[in-house]
Amino acid sequence: MSESVHPCLRCGVCCQNYRVEFSIYELQSMGGTVPDSMAHEVNGNRARMNGTQQHPVRCVALTDLPHLGEGCVGCGIYEQRSRPCRDFPFASYGCHDTRAKFGLPQLSEEEVAQWQEAA
Repeated sequence: MSESVHPCLRCGVCCQNYRVEFSIYELQSMGGTVPDSMAHEVNGNRARMNGTQQHPVRCVALTDLPHLGEGCVGCGIYEQRSRPCRDFPFASYGCHDTRAKFGLPQLSEEEVAQWQEAA
């Protein structure tokens, strides 16, 4: 696998750890970008990504990305993803904590510095 692949594309554990809930106005049917078929309404004004409502968590949008290299994973609706996914900070406490929970090594300072601007 190429070293030019962002660490998030070799990980994907945030998509397997967090409930992803967002405003229904982010759904395509409401003028947003998130495909309606990938989420369900939680109440009158909130929607949740399918697969994130139970344990084990696995967002339905998480998919293999073999064109980027063996073992690469990522969001199948990256450009259409919801605000919570857009706002999840690379190399944050939540990122490091989730990586540890799944037995992945902590990102090195060099990796973080290299990719901080790209995240």
